[in-house]
Amino acid sequence: MGSFNRLLCLLLLLHMGPLIAEPLRVGVSFAIPPYVIAQEGRGIELDLLREAFAGSGYEPQFKYLPLERTFRMLEEGKLDAIINVKPGMLNHAYLSQSVLTFHNRIFTINNPPILRMADLQGLRVSAFQRARQILGNEFTSMADHNPRYEEVARQEGQVQKLLLGRTDAVILEQRVFYYYLAEQIEDEQNAGRYAPAQIRQSELFAPTHYHFAFRQATQQRWFDRQLTRMKQDGRYERIFAAYGATSSAKNIKASP
Repeated sequence: MGSFNRLLCLLLLLHMGPLIAEPLRVGVSFAIPPYVIAQEGRGIELDLLREAFAGSGYEPQFKYLPLERTFRMLEEGKLDAIINVKPGMLNHAYLSQSVLTFHNRIFTINNPPILRMADLQGLRVSAFQRARQILGNEFTSMADHNPRYEEVARQEGQVQKLLLGRTDAVILEQRVFYYYLAEQIEDEQNAGRYAPAQIRQSELFAPTHYHFAFRQATQQRWFDRQLTRMKQDGRYERIFAAYGATSSAKNIKASP
C-alpha cells in the first residue's frame, strides 16, 4: 500500500508540475489608467501581459512603482520585466516589438493654446517622469531652463492641479488625461465645478512607440510571438475595446 501511495503522489506531482507557474515580476507605473489601474489590478497593459503569458509557465506578478524606480530595479535584477520603454533607455535588457503607442499632449485651461515649445517657458509645467528622455531635445531644453517645471509620479494629481489652477500646463498621454478628467467630472462632489470645454490641447509631440523590456531573451521572444498572434486574431484590439478605446489614434479617449 505504501508503494501505491508513493506512486500516486509521484503521478500527482507530474500532473501538477506544469500548473505551478514561475513568477514573472513586472514593474508597472501605478497611475496611468486605462493602461494600468492599480486599485483594480487591471488595465490595457496588464491584460496584454496576462494574455500573452497564459500557458507559458510564467505568471505575471505586478509591482506598482514610480516609473523611475522600475528602471533601476530591472537593472538591479529585482524585476524581470517593465513596461513603456523606448530604445536607448536601458543598457542591459531585451526589448519586445512595439506594444502600443502613446500620444502625449500639452493640456491647458482658459489659456491660449500652446503653439510652440517656447510658449511653455516661464509657465508652471507638470509632466510625467522621464518626460525629458522621451519628448525630444527641444522639450528637454525647455525643461532644463524652466525653474517652474516638475516631473511627478502620480498623473491623477496633474489633472487635479490643472483643474484647480495650481499649474498652467500639463504634459500627459491623451487617453490617461481624458480618463482622469472623466473621473473628476463624474464625481458628485465636483458636479458643475469643471467645464471640459475650457480645456485646450496642443499636439507638439510625435507619437511615442513603447516596448516592454525583459531581463531574459526567452521571455521577450515568447511575449513577441504571442503579441503577434494576439494582433492577428483580434485579441489585442478586444483588450483595448474593454476600456472604451482602440489602438488607433482616431479614438484616444478612454472611459473609467
